[in-house]
Amino acid sequence: MPARTLAVAGAKGGVGKTTTSINLSAALAEAGLEVLVVETDLAMANVVDFLRFSPEETLHEVLAADAAPRDAIYSVPGGFEVLPSGTTVEGFVNADVTEIPAVLEAVEDRYDVVIFDTGAGVSHESLLPLGLADRTVIVSSPRVASVRDANKTAELAERLGGEVAGVLFSKSGTGRSPPPEQIASYLELPLLGHVPEDPAVPSAQDSGRPVVTVSPDSPAARAYREVAGTLFEEKADRAARTNGDSTTAHNQGARNRPDGDSRDTRNRPDSDDRASSGSIDTAVNDN
Repeated sequence: MPARTLAVAGAKGGVGKTTTSINLSAALAEAGLEVLVVETDLAMANVVDFLRFSPEETLHEVLAADAAPRDAIYSVPGGFEVLPSGTTVEGFVNADVTEIPAVLEAVEDRYDVVIFDTGAGVSHESLLPLGLADRTVIVSSPRVASVRDANKTAELAERLGGEVAGVLFSKSGTGRSPPPEQIASYLELPLLGHVPEDPAVPSAQDSGRPVVTVSPDSPAARAYREVAGTLFEEKADRAARTNGDSTTAHNQGARNRPDGDSRDTRNRPDSDDRASSGSIDTAVNDN
């Protein structure tokens, strides 16, 4: 059965999209789900910096047809897997963003959840996952400029045929911003949660691990865990029941896991109606 796919998005940079992607993944893995983060920020990738590892192959090579998707997937602290983007200009130039749907088809049957960590702005690679994903989470800070960009991101996701699950506020509880509930009402989006400003988050980043893993009882970790449960409660419950019968499933995975296991992949049905590259151009131009 194909994975449930989630895009973590927000046109404003620095609002916590990558932090959210990593910690939602860790929370879901903690619940027993097989999770893959696909970093589609091809120009300004930072997952490898957040998780402190140096991949040989990345999404850049995969999109340039120089590597297979399974060869660019890595196990990371937190119990999930990552298909990171590269960090070189040459890799960015050679990457064919239109191949992202094919990459998803090649790997999604191996996971319960695939999370797209998208880039800032309205570039092709930032918007494509919004149409591919089953649902999109809009990440925003409570600041005016960020909220304005969150509104645009939600509108673009809907134009691309995507479903917006709701908004998650990061770095909340500081300054004189309105409460998250009021901003979510203004955006006409469900409020998924708000992550408070928490020193445990930068400390976790310094250690190269998710805050959910390294400081599980911190306010931020609890907030991410609650949002993950809201988004994937049914899958998490099913995984918990399955893991009660068998504890081996969670330790099987990609080529880059210690045990070297490699699972089969299957393509989605031809009737897939997810967004195409052309629909992205239409959505941006209409906006």
